Amino acid sequence: MASVKKTIYVWLVRVISWLAHFRTTDRVIYLMSFADNLDFIRQLNQRIPGRLTVYYLPSASKGAAQLTQIGIATQPFHDSIRFALTGVPAITRATDIYIDNYYGFTAGLTRRSSQRLIQLWHAAGAVKTFGWGDPQTAQRPADDRRRFQAVYDQITDYVVGSDKMGTIFAASYHVPKTRMRVLGYPRSDRYCESGWVTRTTTAIYQKYPEFKQQEVILYAPTYRAGVQLTLPADFDQLKLRPDQRLVIKLHPHLADQERDLQARYPDQVTLVPEFSTDELLTVANTLISDYSSVVFDYALLPNCQKIVFYVFDWDHYKREVGLQADFKDWAPGPFVMTMAALNQVLAMPATSLQLVRFNQLWNTRNDGHAIERTLAYFYPQAIETETS
Repeated sequence: MASVKKTIYVWLVRVISWLAHFRTTDRVIYLMSFADNLDFIRQLNQRIPGRLTVYYLPSASKGAAQLTQIGIATQPFHDSIRFALTGVPAITRATDIYIDNYYGFTAGLTRRSSQRLIQLWHAAGAVKTFGWGDPQTAQRPADDRRRFQAVYDQITDYVVGSDKMGTIFAASYHVPKTRMRVLGYPRSDRYCESGWVTRTTTAIYQKYPEFKQQEVILYAPTYRAGVQLTLPADFDQLKLRPDQRLVIKLHPHLADQERDLQARYPDQVTLVPEFSTDELLTVANTLISDYSSVVFDYALLPNCQKIVFYVFDWDHYKREVGLQADFKDWAPGPFVMTMAALNQVLAMPATSLQLVRFNQLWNTRNDGHAIERTLAYFYPQAIETETS
């Protein structure tokens, strides 16, 4: 039934978009589901003043409020008849459309040959498979698979931080590699900006001064379907030194589960609700993750000393969700499946990782200039106007 509803909705979008495409505007639309690319949006607005509108999902409402405060036009949206009637015409007529995620309705857009649909993905690298690489895709109904490919085919420009990521997108979406733009992942600029890092660490240490004298171990597992993270039964056997502090950061949707974990493991778990995972990376000496793209961000920071892949559900995850075939070849840290093995790794001294090869592979163009490079690529005329 859900598949049928989505098919009907895309058909509705297609009709409305076709009717709207005879008129054009110079508007630029940004579809926002993650509020972690605000620096890029601000600078985009400066490059094309008066032309930008940000359509945001409920999950990004806090970020949208910040943009509204500085005068950027914002509009809430979700798939609905109202959005199809009011939002789709505006998007159809725009010059450029930026997307930070998969938006199924875009399969129905009537896109002019001069119109660009630009993907700024929400992760700098890929551990999990997606698109046609996802083992679940082949089991989906034929209508779903056709809709997926229609979305992928609409995208004219894929902004990535490395050839590696571009190759994965081309294979996962069955699109030509000529659509890949190796310009850098705009969101990564903050990790290379000493000012942002200093401001962030200062704010965290003001709130948690004890972190200065401790080895902060950040546990940031990936978001799992089903909205629950079930830790192994032996998690209570975690052993930390007196100078070590374990901070758990789950997906924002799992705030209640974070509190449950702290109540269940009061001696092991510390919660820091005031700061995001991105921010906590700046004070972490050790990162424990699993299949999350957070490792690509952490590798850009000077405090990156140890990365551990705690993959207690490896077999299930690989079978049900899918993992990149060469994951173990380039992963910058050990894989552990038991608490005993994790304790052993955590007991070892944390020292600076040798990440040159890893960053050359995944963070090739994530050098602190990705926003500048991306805007220069898409709006060279704006630069000429500013400098003339």
